Amino acid sequence: MKLRDNFNRIHDYVRISLIDKCNLNCIYCNPSNTLAKYESNKSILFYEELYRLIKVLVKDLEVKKIRFTGGEPLIRKDIMKFFEMISSLKQQYDFEIGITTNGTHLLDKLDGLKKYGVERLNISLDTLNKTKFIAITGKDFFDETITAIRKSISLDFKSVKVNAVIIKNINDDELIKFVEYFKSYPITLRFIEYMPFTGNQWDDSKFLSWSEMKSQIEEKYSLTEIESDGKISKDFFVNESKLKVGFISSISDHFCDSCNRLRITASGKIKNCLFSNPSEVSLKSLLADESISDDEIVRFIQSTLQSKWLKHPSADELATLNQNNMMSIGG
Repeated sequence: MKLRDNFNRIHDYVRISLIDKCNLNCIYCNPSNTLAKYESNKSILFYEELYRLIKVLVKDLEVKKIRFTGGEPLIRKDIMKFFEMISSLKQQYDFEIGITTNGTHLLDKLDGLKKYGVERLNISLDTLNKTKFIAITGKDFFDETITAIRKSISLDFKSVKVNAVIIKNINDDELIKFVEYFKSYPITLRFIEYMPFTGNQWDDSKFLSWSEMKSQIEEKYSLTEIESDGKISKDFFVNESKLKVGFISSISDHFCDSCNRLRITASGKIKNCLFSNPSEVSLKSLLADESISDDEIVRFIQSTLQSKWLKHPSADELATLNQNNMMSIGG
């Protein structure tokens, strides 16, 4: 049974936040660290509840891809035991496992993640300058992140993507430098448009569209478009290199009509869209109750999905929304 919304969009990709806390305070996410209201450890989904949820998703709802996010997922206690648990499900059902991480606690976990079936890594890196890294994130983890990215590439994961949120007058002068640095690596370098979230002091004068980013890169490199099939990223080969670049254009050219994503917060609430409010009811109470059948959980997820928007509001409207702190969502 496929997970289908009112606009006939099939949802086979679920992003699950494992924790609503992060060890960085990035300026586009949670700069002040004061607006986020963390769930207590008892309020977030336990590993056993996550296991049941993932089994329902891949067994009953034909979900083909699970990506774990945060906050920063790799700072959660006993995280490798969790991935070992999930690896048993991967042996039974056909689905991919990915992680989105800031890379600061990745290096010593890479071998284990690969062993437990993690195939896709998205690693955030917004600058190649150590001083600027500290200014953007509030912490000094530049060396750890760069080292983890290099080792990730060497371990031959199915996909390694480096994600950079581009903000005018902050890091837009590094677009060419990023390409220069990664052009000999077989990865995808993705440039993400700056988006308005609660508490990130959104200012549209700092916004740079994907087409402007692409034009800057084309001043030095020629790009060949890669045919997409409903993907969220506009991807290109960087000619005469091993690198691909992608642009995520959530604001200037949204891709809502092909959205196949469902998000689940660390506390188990469903978010149909990155910008929508979470469901009133948490899956946690259902997953923890053995008298609740898997079929009932399936029906709850299906029912919640029916309120998904056709498309998200404009950037100006998004800037006025509450309850969309990126770290608590599981960006």
